[in-house]
Amino acid sequence: MSKRVAFSMVALIAGLILSRNLHAQTATPQAAGDEARQEKWNNVPPPKSAYAEKKSGPAPRRDISGIWDATAADGGRQVSGALEHPALKPLAKGVEAGRPDQTGEGSQGEQNDETGIMHPLSYTPLGLAALQANKPSGPGVRQVASALANDPADHCEPIGFPYMELWELRTLNFVQTSNQVILLSPFYGNYRVIWTDGREFPKDPDPRWNGYSVGKWEDDYTFVVETVGLNPKSWLDHAGRPHSEDLRVVERFHRVDHDTMELTMTINDPKMYTDPWLALNKFPLHLQRPDFDIPELLCSPSEMAAYNKDIGDVVVPASENKK
Repeated sequence: MSKRVAFSMVALIAGLILSRNLHAQTATPQAAGDEARQEKWNNVPPPKSAYAEKKSGPAPRRDISGIWDATAADGGRQVSGALEHPALKPLAKGVEAGRPDQTGEGSQGEQNDETGIMHPLSYTPLGLAALQANKPSGPGVRQVASALANDPADHCEPIGFPYMELWELRTLNFVQTSNQVILLSPFYGNYRVIWTDGREFPKDPDPRWNGYSVGKWEDDYTFVVETVGLNPKSWLDHAGRPHSEDLRVVERFHRVDHDTMELTMTINDPKMYTDPWLALNKFPLHLQRPDFDIPELLCSPSEMAAYNKDIGDVVVPASENKK
């Protein structure tokens, strides 16, 4: 990894300046079967291997409630863009095939577009212009120095939806009532309300960061959510993919068994993309124990501003800093 990539990654992680509880979320997980000794607060999910070894019973009907973890090892940390379309070039010949780990392998940086990435998207002229106006901190083919990036999240702006699920997809809490599903995400203190009372979308919606969501059961184990009315100021993902006010996002939460659920997300925005595209495809979510406490992961604007001020001259190359 180049120094430029390394600096940007440091700025991305440290720049969030979340709460002191970030350590609890990123600390080494306890071994499987250690739940009895696990703290009651600021819990850490088990490693991916624990899920592979665990036997599960049948899924309950029409129920996705509970605390679900999106394991980092499954690609939940989408630092190079949506998991199915990372802004990375194919890995060098001889490197093990499969999904990229999105740690920067195959990235180049400083491109104006996404030419050469492994799973390219098809942009409209308007979409390509909007993409080029967004400056992500990467890693990826369009990466710029962190201090030159214009990601709204770098200034503690609301990240909105679907960015909240296409960047740091961590542990989620689903609360299910008679007429809505409430999704609580600790990352940037986000939440969503998904109405299940049969209401129609507003005819002319005022844009919302998280949009307007309605959900219904396709069958006893598949919950389908449609979201519209999303604020075009937000990004789709950490690669700076744009969207318009016409964006429509469809999520499919399919409960495979008692302890496993799959999330598939489709992006449809004809102003920006010539075709709908899959951002997540059967991404696994793992049920946690009922008393699992999710750590707080908030962004502090004052601390972010202080950090940006302190590291700006270091991150920006000297030639660009003099401009």
